[in-house]
Amino acid sequence: MRVALEFVPAQSTEQRCRLRYAFQLFCAIYGHKPILENTRSAIADVLITYSSDPGRRPGTKVVRLYNGYRPRPLTSPAPRPCSFGQEDKATVLFYPPEDSAEPDWLGEIFEWTSCAHEYSARGRDSVGRIPFEESIFARYRLDEQTPYAGLAMWFLQRAICRLSPVARESARAPETWLGHAIVCSHDVDFISSGYFSTLYRLAKNALISLLQKSPIVALGIAARAVRFALGGKNPLRNIEKLARWEHSSGLTSSFNFIARHGHRRDANYRIEDPAVIALAQRLQSMGMEIGLHGSYTSLNTNSGLAEEFGVLQQQGFRALGSRQHWLRFTLDRLIPAVENAGAHFDTSFGWQNRIGFRAGACFPFPPYNFAEERPARFLELPLAVMDQALPAKADDAFAAVKKLLATSRMYGWGGVSLLWHPEAFGGGQLPVGIGRAFYELVRARAAWKDTWVSGEEFVRRVRHRFVEAGLMDTGWGRDFINVDESAQVPVEAAYRRSFHAALS
Repeated sequence: MRVALEFVPAQSTEQRCRLRYAFQLFCAIYGHKPILENTRSAIADVLITYSSDPGRRPGTKVVRLYNGYRPRPLTSPAPRPCSFGQEDKATVLFYPPEDSAEPDWLGEIFEWTSCAHEYSARGRDSVGRIPFEESIFARYRLDEQTPYAGLAMWFLQRAICRLSPVARESARAPETWLGHAIVCSHDVDFISSGYFSTLYRLAKNALISLLQKSPIVALGIAARAVRFALGGKNPLRNIEKLARWEHSSGLTSSFNFIARHGHRRDANYRIEDPAVIALAQRLQSMGMEIGLHGSYTSLNTNSGLAEEFGVLQQQGFRALGSRQHWLRFTLDRLIPAVENAGAHFDTSFGWQNRIGFRAGACFPFPPYNFAEERPARFLELPLAVMDQALPAKADDAFAAVKKLLATSRMYGWGGVSLLWHPEAFGGGQLPVGIGRAFYELVRARAAWKDTWVSGEEFVRRVRHRFVEAGLMDTGWGRDFINVDESAQVPVEAAYRRSFHAALS
């Protein structure tokens, strides 16, 4: 569907840049062809306008939005939202309409995906992160497991559907096989390299669990440490075992390695170690992606993250995406650093202690670069779930993620990332139930029509949407696309086809 956007003279250049970004993002997710001011000669099926007296064209349907969004200093928090309901859906609005127009859905989308509120947060935790207590969810008591930006898009599409019966209410996936996409990832924080280093790590994990008031978990880790010390199985040697199981299950995932050790909170290994290089090569041979896990100090300098991408490349691994170690970042540093590194995607937008949608998004998006008033030159694949934020029991952890993914599925074709550390399996760091929940989620994916892929594979398959919407330059991502990719069948797509064939 061809959708045009019309502003009014009173809207500033800054305001237009931000609303245009939200409009293009909406078109990228729902599969519309955007028609902007400089292409108004094209014929639109629907016109989204802020004017009370739009210049109509014969046959064009008109959706009028309330002109509510106003740019504000980044030091100012988001305005207090109010409740809004329409038919069977409810959400919140930062800019409630004062007339009969539709709410400013583009302004609402921008408020969420830009994470503008986070720039006003002054508090930091002991790691240097913005704590959840400083988030917009905590400030206004909002549900972090509700994808408010996805809801705003859904309401806008609903308004279009009311005018045009041929429009589909749901977002159209970029490829038919994609279904609801999940980006599967594993951050490699620890590699079991010897008897004594493993014992030390197990003892440390048991003590941490005890200090976190999890005595049962601490006791289980201690028991496994004793069994290992007496010649039993190593509960921390899980990386290759996990990759082999995923490969046999027909999915690819991203294994993110730390490329520099500049702080005691970084990894216990060095990327230049021949054993580490050999491990990463074996993962690649199984179809897994090698990504960058930005070190604890990677954002301390403007070039730090780019240098770490360079280190990986020197070792023979061309990483296309990254996630910050400990999720240690602020947006004013992360966005320019990822751009400077030339990365194609990032998966850091999430929390370490709860699951949900930090940017209100259950879809991929380029973050907004406020310094230059434009979309960033990479995609964010928002981190919806980290293993350590889940309940200890397998059934409870499975149920929590199942519910979150069901919510995501309602509002689009996915693009969120999930993180299970290799140490989450085997009971050497986290409760064994969390590892079991991961296996059950993977097994359930075909029944739910979910598609689990690596970050690289996902971006390769959806990039054209963001290029066609004008959010990315036409050359963005072409350097890692195979000429004959249209003829290729992704591993996960082939698995799903064989699964459904077996059922029939």
